[in-house]
Amino acid sequence: LPMKAFRSQVQMVFQDSYSSLNPRLTIEESVAFTPRVHGVPPREATERARYLLERVGLEPKRFAGRYPHELSGGQRQRVNIARALALRPRLVILDEAVSALDKSVEAQVLNLLLDLKAEFDLTYVFISHDLNVIRYLCDRVMVMYLGKVVEIGDTESVYANPAHPYTRALLASMPSMDPDHRTLAAPLAGDPPNPINPPPGCSFHPRCARAEPICERRAPVLSDALAGHPVSCLMAMPDGGHSLPMRRMTPGLHAATP
Repeated sequence: LPMKAFRSQVQMVFQDSYSSLNPRLTIEESVAFTPRVHGVPPREATERARYLLERVGLEPKRFAGRYPHELSGGQRQRVNIARALALRPRLVILDEAVSALDKSVEAQVLNLLLDLKAEFDLTYVFISHDLNVIRYLCDRVMVMYLGKVVEIGDTESVYANPAHPYTRALLASMPSMDPDHRTLAAPLAGDPPNPINPPPGCSFHPRCARAEPICERRAPVLSDALAGHPVSCLMAMPDGGHSLPMRRMTPGLHAATP
């Protein structure tokens, strides 16, 4: 596809809801601007902007003429979502789209995203450090460490059976409301390595409790032979050379190593 046509199919919602909006444009102008650039007649672009503002919960009569500084963070993020949908894209990338919002507003925006996903038949790529948000919103999850994929699979499969040590550490760090399941020890120690000069072999080995000398020499590749879904770990590879090969996981049980 030509780049302009590709851009009309892929839109993005940024983390900072204020800096991603032009302070000199009204809310209506911000949403209508992109369709006009892509050849939509001005009147139709304005009508589309008003419809989308109403769809994301911002009544056009009250909000269309306002400027970004006159809105709250949650309202500005709703404007960004409406703007992303103005070209009727197939894919929307959301980069930490709710991390700057308080929890009550975050819940409203997440429910809005689910409704819009169903209404407009959207595909989301949702980037987040909040594992609860990922579980609520996403059908599939990709866990990355130092710019590399370490585990990928259906959300419930990965959450129920985390195979990679980093994934297990992430899930162990999630706060629990149950006082009998408090986190008493840090799941991980040390700091992430320099991504410009990553360690040899497995990039996670300096922080992995199950690291062995071979982890420093051999870089793992994604394999689903033992874990049930793709995992980048020598323990998950039949010929990985690790002394603790991962047992084949049973649905509903956490992955374990001897």
